[in-house]
Amino acid sequence: MSKVRQQFPSSGGDFAAPPHADLRAYEVFVRTERGKPQVHAGTLEAPDDELALQYGREHYGRDQPCVEVWVVRRESILTADSDREVIFRLSDQSYRQAKGYSDVRRKWEKIRATKAVDEYQRDDLKEAF
Repeated sequence: MSKVRQQFPSSGGDFAAPPHADLRAYEVFVRTERGKPQVHAGTLEAPDDELALQYGREHYGRDQPCVEVWVVRRESILTADSDREVIFRLSDQSYRQAKGYSDVRRKWEKIRATKAVDEYQRDDLKEAF
């Protein structure tokens, strides 16, 4: 039973809610277009998986057009603890990224410009003398 329900005495009548009807938290993921990734849409609470899927379709399907809805129990989601574990790689792999080409281009342009000036001066001197 939920903590809130435990605070109240059971009525014991025909309408007493069974303890398995406690709500569980679910995370909802939707896909807005085929071929695109699932996106986290929000959270909902439901007593079981089937109702969670139905609630997810009704609530998040109304907000935006979507082609697929996933619901996942929150306690089923595993996460890495970023405070205790290192998630990113420790080795430098920046060589895999295409960087630095603009620096190389500037250096080549500078060399080419120097050659062009030298050729101009050499041709200019020939005409002058």
